[in-house]
Amino acid sequence: MSWLARMMGLGVVAGGLGPVFAFEWIMTARRWQMYAMRSITVVALLGAMGLVWSESVGFTDMEELSIEDQTEVARTFFGATSLILLGLVGLAAPAAAAGAVCLDKARGNLTLLFATDLTDAEIVAGKLGARLMPVLGLILAAAPVLSIATLFGGIDPAGVVGSLLVVLACGLFGCTLALTLSVWGRKTHQVLLATYLFGILYLLAAPIVAGLQGGLPAGTWPRWFPTFLDLLAYNPIYLTLSLLAGPMPGMSPVTLATQLRFFGLGAATSAAMFAVATWRIRRVVIRQLGQGERPRRGWRLIPSRDEVADQPGRLIRRRGALRRLVRRVWSGPSLDRNPVLWRECHRGWPSTWDVALWGLYVLLCGGGTLYVIFLIRDGRRWGYHLGTAVNAMQVAGGLLMLSVGAATSLSEERQRGSLDVLMTTPLPTWSIVWGKWRGAFRLVPRLLVLPTLLTLALDSLTGYYWGVILMDALILAYGAAITSLGLALATWMPRVGRATGTTVGLYTIMCIAWIPFSYIVFGDGPHDQGNGVAAGSPIAGVGVYSSVLADDGMPHDLFSQSAWTVFWTAAYAGVALALLLATLATFNYCLGRVDDGLSLDRNGRNSRGGKGRPAPNAIERPV
Repeated sequence: MSWLARMMGLGVVAGGLGPVFAFEWIMTARRWQMYAMRSITVVALLGAMGLVWSESVGFTDMEELSIEDQTEVARTFFGATSLILLGLVGLAAPAAAAGAVCLDKARGNLTLLFATDLTDAEIVAGKLGARLMPVLGLILAAAPVLSIATLFGGIDPAGVVGSLLVVLACGLFGCTLALTLSVWGRKTHQVLLATYLFGILYLLAAPIVAGLQGGLPAGTWPRWFPTFLDLLAYNPIYLTLSLLAGPMPGMSPVTLATQLRFFGLGAATSAAMFAVATWRIRRVVIRQLGQGERPRRGWRLIPSRDEVADQPGRLIRRRGALRRLVRRVWSGPSLDRNPVLWRECHRGWPSTWDVALWGLYVLLCGGGTLYVIFLIRDGRRWGYHLGTAVNAMQVAGGLLMLSVGAATSLSEERQRGSLDVLMTTPLPTWSIVWGKWRGAFRLVPRLLVLPTLLTLALDSLTGYYWGVILMDALILAYGAAITSLGLALATWMPRVGRATGTTVGLYTIMCIAWIPFSYIVFGDGPHDQGNGVAAGSPIAGVGVYSSVLADDGMPHDLFSQSAWTVFWTAAYAGVALALLLATLATFNYCLGRVDDGLSLDRNGRNSRGGKGRPAPNAIERPV
């Protein structure tokens, strides 16, 4: 395949995309991960079809199926496979392009490209094209699997083509948005968070507008502002599944022309973002290189000891007293006990990107939580149902942002080379791994604030306040498993984008794909175990348990779901511990570190008398 990729790259150079695309596409074509991703996608789609077939048909002969049964199987096939493909492309496209400019800025390769005769358009087009090719290959590999549904009847082939166009538009938009944001972003995880957050807000725009419109008095909604139906017409999930369920009341049917219009809008928006990235890439990158790392600025409420000593005064003394009081009430990590954790907590202020992204998350989730609490205090029953959805979405969104940060906390230091300094210290390996894990996990307890308040409000009808403890323990177990997964993948995978994309992909598969799998295999009836097994997904685990605590179900559902909550809490805690131990066992080999107790002498023997074998690029230590 490498010679074919080389010929394609040389042909593209002659076509006008430039040598940047030729180089990066040849390098991409040599990586086995791209082909493995396509194979895994096809296997996942075929596995979903197998589950649907076993649940719907089983061992029934095809000749015994009626036309209606075959049509129902085809519709279920298409719905499952199209949603899986849309989710995978929505995750893979931003992950492929998020580090396109960030990593080259950190390594200094981009400044060397600016010194050549290449234009900015050739640089941006080359990088974007090299990231789009794997996404396009993923869609083309999955297209024959989606076409299987047309063999049973009931699915229009034009609808399959239109759904592929919708998925292609999402992939094109996701890649271009991530690359454009990487022009201004300094770190890969910041660009990924911004892209994913924009995608989530885009998908939830119609429900958010519907909630706001329903909470306002009749006739007060501005006429110029889009409504629920206006936004739903541009939702990719609706455009994909409308072939199965038909149009919403008050909306026109979705045809191939509608999906072509969506693809055209996506392509036009991507072209506009490409033009913006081309226009600003040189100025922004040169300005950031001149600025370097921004120092800490601004007035701090709690000064350091040096500020108190160097600037004596009444205000400074008061601030120094406040600093001592806060340290007594809430003592941070100790530098003597765990210097790695202390470094993780003190190595820098949050950047503007981090403040903006988490501020937007707190604003949306906090606003939704307060709105639901107001509805519950007002005695509106539908506030409990809305609270269940808000609780599930805010936990899932917070854990998604955690999955990005858990993998990049180690990967970015490994990419920049600053981890090498930490590896040369006399700190034991377990101290480094444990400090990194706690540094990434410290975000999880903060994610408990809003779900705890909302769960307390949902329990006001039933009085099951003890369920808040189980809910918080489940969320902590989810966070611990995601933290261990991100740290393990960052240890085993040297590339930032690959480790981050795999972490986010595995989390999303467990978060979304686990729900239909549970209900298909274990049933969704009142006496089936589907709800309990589905609690392995953070969305279903938090959503179903919140619904049960709000008295939405039979009394036996509460105790059954509570037992499943305890089970999944223990299961995720065990997974977190197993991944942490696996990371600790492989950390030295993967990162090329030799502990003091395993230092090698001139004869290749370690200090314990055994034969030692250092990892590749191991750090030499004096014996």
